[in-house]
Amino acid sequence: MQLYSHPDIAICFGCLDWLNMRREAKRAAVDPIRVAGADPIFVVADVARAKVHYERLGFSSFDHDETYAFAHRGGLTIHLRRSETPGFGGPGSIYLHVDDADALASSWRLAGLEVHGPEDTDYERREGSHVDPDGNRIRFGSPLRSHSAG
Repeated sequence: MQLYSHPDIAICFGCLDWLNMRREAKRAAVDPIRVAGADPIFVVADVARAKVHYERLGFSSFDHDETYAFAHRGGLTIHLRRSETPGFGGPGSIYLHVDDADALASSWRLAGLEVHGPEDTDYERREGSHVDPDGNRIRFGSPLRSHSAG
């Protein structure tokens, strides 16, 4: 591993772990209650149908019971909870920060899913969206790439 600012200086994983521990200790001194992550909970009309849909989006899934399941992709977990009102789902939403919005949109389109965008924004992002069968919206975006020839 090398430092980006000094490519000639290598850093071992033990040193990297030590630096991360120091960073976390400094954060804890400022705010001792660390939020380590967050998982959205999408309300769905049919948990089995939602699982199949999220698997088409590239997630793996597993059941908690017939009313609750989890969809995982990378470091993201989406909880899929059956609505207490029969036939009713959503609308929830989430924003995914991805490396390549176009690649994600293409993979979802190849799976036969409807995707809006992505399009360039005036705030330096390339963004698109997908709405699941229950009305839950997944927005996604990546940094806007330079279109200059290089």
